[in-house]
Amino acid sequence: MDRRGAGIICVALTLVVALVIVAACGGGESKKQPTTKPEELSTQDKVRMAQSMLNAGRTGDAVELLEQALEEEPESAQLQLFYGKINFQAGKFAEAEQAFKKAIELDPYLTDARNFLGATYAQQGNDAEAEQEYLTALEDPAYTSPEMVYLNLGLLYSSQGRNLEAIESLRNAVEINPRFYKAHFELASLLDREGNLDEAAREYEVATPGYRAVGEFHYRLGFVYFRLGDKGKARDSLERAIDVAPGSSSAAQAGELLKMIE
Repeated sequence: MDRRGAGIICVALTLVVALVIVAACGGGESKKQPTTKPEELSTQDKVRMAQSMLNAGRTGDAVELLEQALEEEPESAQLQLFYGKINFQAGKFAEAEQAFKKAIELDPYLTDARNFLGATYAQQGNDAEAEQEYLTALEDPAYTSPEMVYLNLGLLYSSQGRNLEAIESLRNAVEINPRFYKAHFELASLLDREGNLDEAAREYEVATPGYRAVGEFHYRLGFVYFRLGDKGKARDSLERAIDVAPGSSSAAQAGELLKMIE
């Protein structure tokens, strides 16, 4: 998955699996009820089981089970949306596109489907269509996660070299949700490339809670402080990059910079 789809966050459904135990008639032994076959499950249970399979990394099984659910309820916009999200995560963008389009056809106010459709277009290189879906999604005042759309739009603009528009979009994302660390990181990265080092350092710092275990992140922050001439903060970040990702390319680069500081 490239940068233009990296900002997508899929909302998981919660599943609690209960094992039903029954007591034997003549003694204290207990046994499990026979496993229910997929064809005997309700549509809702199939959706829940598909989510469980997805969480376990069984994407193919999840898709297959969800397809059975869709055969039973083809007019469910939410089901189409979930099916599209699974295919998106699996890199099956053509299938995801069709599912998101169907979801929007069934429910034109399902803005989450528009956001994902935009990301699907972006993954396929259809930038104009992606931008239009994002902008349409932002027109919905009732949408509860506009920061996600602004992130995706910012990544799209950045991939096109439209950096000023990308920065504006990412600033909108972090203004809406100050704890949206992914957006802070992408904004910092773009400001870094543009040479706005002071602001880049501030944005990297805000993003830190989401990237504590990422060596590349600490290297980037250290490199910014190195260029700003703050050797103390540069050293701290570069040493952190080596600590969290020993043997990585980020650690090697951090080591080289540390030699220059000392």
